[in-house]
Amino acid sequence: MQKENVVFEASIGGGNKVQGYFYPTEEAQPKGVIQICHGMAEYIGRYEEMIAFLNECGWHVCGMDMLGHGGTYALNKDNDMPLGYFGEDKGAIFKTIGDVLKMHNKAKERFGADLTYVLYGHSMGSFVARAVYSLPKYSGEFDAYVISSTMGPNPAVGFAKFLASMASKKKPANLVNAAAFGSYNKRVKNRLTVFDWISTDPEEVADYMRDDMLGFTFTGKGFYDLFTLVEFIQSSEAYNNLALAPIFFTYGDDDPVGSYGEGVRKVIKAMEEKGAPVKSKDYGPYRHEIQHEPVRAEYFKDIDDFFTQAL
Repeated sequence: MQKENVVFEASIGGGNKVQGYFYPTEEAQPKGVIQICHGMAEYIGRYEEMIAFLNECGWHVCGMDMLGHGGTYALNKDNDMPLGYFGEDKGAIFKTIGDVLKMHNKAKERFGADLTYVLYGHSMGSFVARAVYSLPKYSGEFDAYVISSTMGPNPAVGFAKFLASMASKKKPANLVNAAAFGSYNKRVKNRLTVFDWISTDPEEVADYMRDDMLGFTFTGKGFYDLFTLVEFIQSSEAYNNLALAPIFFTYGDDDPVGSYGEGVRKVIKAMEEKGAPVKSKDYGPYRHEIQHEPVRAEYFKDIDDFFTQAL
């Protein structure tokens, strides 16, 4: 697997940079370009098993580490940009969505504008992808979308924003974190760690916990921006502006983020009622990170099949 680095100016300005990555396929006639939006408190490198599979299938892949994450955090940490922080700007999370489009434009420069471009988002990255799907100025840039392990309607998001606004902007918001994630392990029997909810595979959980760049606590402002994003994607404005491009929801029934499937199915129903061509797959008794579950070979193939059908 080949990997190329690209660095560009962050949309929030202030001298901040974004670390992006290209993973070109060796196929002479590539199918297109899949752009990945990673989840909360992680980075693109965690997707390299999936990326290698997609490269073998003939896809170029690209992605970036969002502000406050991974290599982008490393670029900006001396610029008063801590982990789990998107910036001081009130609309910082939408500037991060702007970075997704900057990465997309970098990919068009690297691979050519005539290819098919599709977007994959997992967890928090699925919120970003859903926002792109609902923003007319951006949504037409992608021909199909995969929404992995997303969240359903959350009526408490306004109160969550209030709690986050009371926390330190640039320090870990431990109380907000506990309120947001404290119940996620409640259905896990014989749980061993606070992160058992991410995967049924203990080794995957152990690997997650060994990495300092995973599972860190967002700052108060980071949480505020996250909840602002959630508020937008579940708004009537978002549902009234759906792109109506092919969209594929993937989820597990033991994932608390998606309310154990119920929340995801509510989003699917709401999109279908607005005319979106939705496909979905329930992977059964698996947790949040299907890409790190025993069914991942099936999951990777499903992603390739869906995006290939969208060509």
